[in-house]
Amino acid sequence: MKLKTAKCERTNEQILLSDGSLVCNASTGEWSFISIDAEGHNFDYEIQIDRIVKSPEALISWMAHLQEKSWFSPTKFFQFFDRFRRDNNLYGPM
Repeated sequence: MKLKTAKCERTNEQILLSDGSLVCNASTGEWSFISIDAEGHNFDYEIQIDRIVKSPEALISWMAHLQEKSWFSPTKFFQFFDRFRRDNNLYGPM
């Protein structure tokens, strides 16, 4: 199985998906993908990818947790994933 990579939106370097974090600016609702090693990021919310994909239960719990946040915008969240998948050619079987 080939390990997938994506571009860090802070450093523009290709990194393993598992070495990245999803981050959100709560004041705008905008999401980004950044390397866990990227310096100088000041985001209101950050979650490491490897924490939410370690099990189906972890992903479900995280999604339920997000909907509790007053700043969470499902539309912006899924727009981010649509763009992120397209920009990084992350199409695959479900």
